[in-house]
Formats: sequence, structure tokens, C-alpha cells
Amino acid sequence: MVLQVLGGEVVVRDLQGGRRIGAPDLFLGPLTTSLEPSEIITEVRFPVMPPGTAFAIEEFARRKGDFAIAAIAAVLVPEGERCRVARLATAGVGPVPVRLREAEAILEERGLGEAAVGAAAEKAAELVEPMSDHNASADYRRHLTGVLTRRAVLKAIKDHQHAATG
Repeated sequence: MVLQVLGGEVVVRDLQGGRRIGAPDLFLGPLTTSLEPSEIITEVRFPVMPPGTAFAIEEFARRKGDFAIAAIAAVLVPEGERCRVARLATAGVGPVPVRLREAEAILEERGLGEAAVGAAAEKAAELVEPMSDHNASADYRRHLTGVLTRRAVLKAIKDHQHAATG
């Protein structure tokens, strides 16, 4: 999820050399990556974020330390009520972490007001393709996606405002 939300990549190597794999291409399914059997991850790279970047992670798990039933990472570059950059990514909702680009676009186009945050949270819930398992139904994970997206964005905004005022 963090690799997705920050637009990171991994560097993998084997005896024949190395290659870079972007976040969207790394995970194929639950606990399954695109690495070849002979490859090992040797680096994890993240782009430098601009000063003033706000971030938050919200998750829901049955017990502390369990894998999240649903989690959202939010990275924002606020400019007053505007949002220059918004990135949202999931974990635990579907088989692999995904970016929620259409929900991000709402924040970038409409800003960080209450209505825009609510619309982005609703869009996030629409965008996911949640799985059902013994921990939660797909409908419950979809609901959690909206709730956690709203919480993560609001927390990032609040933490940014608190840091800006000292």
C-alpha cells in the first residue's frame, strides 16, 4: 500500500542482472509477486515528496497486530483549501493494493473541503473490487473503504494544519 501510494518501485536482482518493478506491477495476488524464483529485492525506492506533504494511514483489523481487513493510505500536497497532489491506496480490500485514481482526482479538482472529501470517499468505495473471506464480506470491505478514506484524508489535513501552526 505504501509503495502504491508513494509511487515507489523495487529493484530486484539475480545472477543475470537486475531490473526495476513499479508498484502497480509488483503484486499479482495475495502474497504473490511478479518476482522470478531466482530474484531477490535489493532496493525499495520512493520519490522525494515536496515540503508540506501530508499523510495518514487508517486501518481496521479485528485485533491489534492482525492483518488489516481494510486499510487506506492518503498522501496530500495541500495548498490552502486546494490540493495540488492527492494519492490514495488500499490494502486488505482486494487481492492486491491499488491506487484510487478517480477518488484522487476529486480532491485535486474540488479541493479539501468537507463536500470534496465526502465525494472522494464515496468514489473510493465505488472503485474497489473487494473480496469476501472468513474475515469480512465484500460489502463490508467496500463500506470500510469509504469510511477509512474519509478518516485518512481528514487526518492528513488535520495533521498538516497542526504542523503549519506549530
